[in-house]
Amino acid sequence: MIALGLSAVLAAADPAPVERPARDRVQGTLRSAGERQPVAGARVFATARRGPAWTREAVSDRDGRFVLADLPAREFVLTVVAAGRQRFEQPTTAAYWSRRKPPTIYLQPQGAGGYRTIVEQQRVSRASTVSTRLQPEEIANLPGSQGDPLRALQNLPGVARIPGGLGLIVLRGAAPNQSQVFFGEHPLPRAFHVPGLASVVQTGVLQNLEYVPGNFSAHYGNAVGGLVHLTPRVGRRDGLHGHAKLDITSVGALLEGPFGKGGSFLLAAQRGYLDLALRALPDEALQGDVIQPRYHDYQFIFDHPAGRGGTVTVRLLGASDDLRIDASGLGHFRLRAAFDRVDLAYRKRHGRWDFLLAPAVRFDRSQFDGNGLDNRRGDVVGLLRAEAGVRPLRPLQLTLGFDTQLDRYATHRVTHLGAMMTEEEAARGLLTSSGLYLSSQLELGRYAIVAGARVNAYTAADNTEFTADPRLLLRYSPHERVRVQLGAGMYSQPSLRKSLQSAGLIDQRGPDGPTIGARYLVLPGAARYLDPQLEFQPGRRVGASQAVQYSASLHVDLTAAAGLDATIFYRRVRDHLPPDPEYPELPDTASATHGVEVMLRHDLTARLFGWVAYTWMRSDARRLYPDGTITRTPADFDQRHNLVMLVGYKLPRRWSIAARFRLVTGLPYTPYVGGLNAMAQETWPIAGPLNSARMPVFHQLDLRLDRTWVLHRCIVGAYLDVQNVYNRPNAEGVVYSTDYASTRAVVGVPILPVLGVKVSY
Repeated sequence: MIALGLSAVLAAADPAPVERPARDRVQGTLRSAGERQPVAGARVFATARRGPAWTREAVSDRDGRFVLADLPAREFVLTVVAAGRQRFEQPTTAAYWSRRKPPTIYLQPQGAGGYRTIVEQQRVSRASTVSTRLQPEEIANLPGSQGDPLRALQNLPGVARIPGGLGLIVLRGAAPNQSQVFFGEHPLPRAFHVPGLASVVQTGVLQNLEYVPGNFSAHYGNAVGGLVHLTPRVGRRDGLHGHAKLDITSVGALLEGPFGKGGSFLLAAQRGYLDLALRALPDEALQGDVIQPRYHDYQFIFDHPAGRGGTVTVRLLGASDDLRIDASGLGHFRLRAAFDRVDLAYRKRHGRWDFLLAPAVRFDRSQFDGNGLDNRRGDVVGLLRAEAGVRPLRPLQLTLGFDTQLDRYATHRVTHLGAMMTEEEAARGLLTSSGLYLSSQLELGRYAIVAGARVNAYTAADNTEFTADPRLLLRYSPHERVRVQLGAGMYSQPSLRKSLQSAGLIDQRGPDGPTIGARYLVLPGAARYLDPQLEFQPGRRVGASQAVQYSASLHVDLTAAAGLDATIFYRRVRDHLPPDPEYPELPDTASATHGVEVMLRHDLTARLFGWVAYTWMRSDARRLYPDGTITRTPADFDQRHNLVMLVGYKLPRRWSIAARFRLVTGLPYTPYVGGLNAMAQETWPIAGPLNSARMPVFHQLDLRLDRTWVLHRCIVGAYLDVQNVYNRPNAEGVVYSTDYASTRAVVGVPILPVLGVKVSY
């Protein structure tokens, strides 16, 4: 009895255990809205919606996945906090987490969704001790450039404003064919589509753009002016991405993604359709004048690892232009130019050594048909760059390299002398340019020294020329906010006695009096470079054009966001043109240029960015005749004053606005001082002194408005870019009356609104 009673008491004191309710776990994925990239390191919180308070927390992994475990219930408030993204907070139900596939949550970016502008001054780069780099985000939103990478250069000091919107790169007064534009390891035959509506390379395929107006390092040759280096990027490996864009002049698209094991691809193309739009207009709207430009370009980049520390990159790129002009004052002609290039680049890092082997082949085609001429030229160009770099000591970098260009060309010329008479000429030849270079870079605390030298060889059918170009670049930082940079060196490129009339665009009236186009229309001498590399009759002899360049620059960080750059420069060039046996009286040419560049900039902070860039420059051309006579005139690109003021502001709700104002001195041209009418026949002009007149001062205001919508799976951007807001009638040329007694101005582009849209995914 006692035992039974004790058992009952113990049973009452220790009741049977009660089963606890099961705890839930949920999982999901975080991605950035629009770009769909995984968001790693985000803090994810679950808090109770009703009842007793509770909180659970998780952190997303590198793939954006998160797991919330030990949840009392599946109904809670989900909160996500991630750097650079807007705070996400949303009540969720059990049904939200009961899907077959875990949900994907898209986080909106903070601010304007990737819009930023950076003008970056590099301390020491491969090209120079001081260079300016433009990032793709900045290029895409500058007023007046329509997202074009090379048009964005016009906002920087040292870059001349080109008349009529021609696609030319003029750096510190150097002619367009005196500077080089590189894409990757090799130069491009031309930078713009003719006549300059767009670059031959899209912004989307670029990692950055580096601008060196002078005193570049020994890695590069074949230029006595400046250098622009377009660095291509490789495709993304985090999924399939791309964009499509459309504006009033062109349509383009880009697609990129992973390929194979660790590789990637990138494919981009664009087509200008202004010719189609003009064809749709009625004939009375054109008033008999037809200028129809048509162009397209493409870029394909494949990148893949190749062994330990090695990568192989294959690039295919090309561009084609077809320009037909049938207009009063310009004549009737058709210009077609195209190139296709195949690149192979192998890079290998082995210990302290870096190796580069980059062969390429390019196929060029050009044709001019008009004014009684039919010129054709085809080129097969072989290119090679090979480098070996080593860092024997931590502050010292040595690079030994070799580059060459072999141009096998064939030309064919047909001259129509009458209704039934023609004259034909054909020629073949080989032009080569090769360089062996050694470059050293030494950094010692506040000092940096880049010393190097190139040995160049240029060959043509009849001769070979050699040059040696030593170069020295210095940097000194007396204070953490102050840098002083000095540069001196010699630069060379091949020079040929080219025929100014070979393209049919220039009416040569004596060696000192070229005019452009029809007899009554006179344009600045810069217009002769419609295509800077266009030449249908290269000479059999080659010369070596040589330049001496000096520069000194000062950089001061005024605040964390504001900086001042000032540069003085000097360049002297002698072309060393080979004598022409048919015209022994033709002169050699030379030029001297000096000037000052100043840039005050404010980097993008929370909302504001902008800069003021001013260039003062003087450039004189000399003609050295065989009898010892020397004539001096302003050079074709003697643009004395160039002021650019640019400001941008980020508005709420991903709106942004930017404005650019330019004030530029007009370029020189050769005027007509009268006409000669003998025996009541047609009046012929009398040319005045070469480049003795100037076009009026150019000034223009451009305005750009951008709006971005960041959706879950794509980003939609639209812009309105209005050029010449107050409709300034800027003169780009002069038209004379039939007796050359009066003139009128050829006005450039009036107010022009450009509307575009871009969808990125």
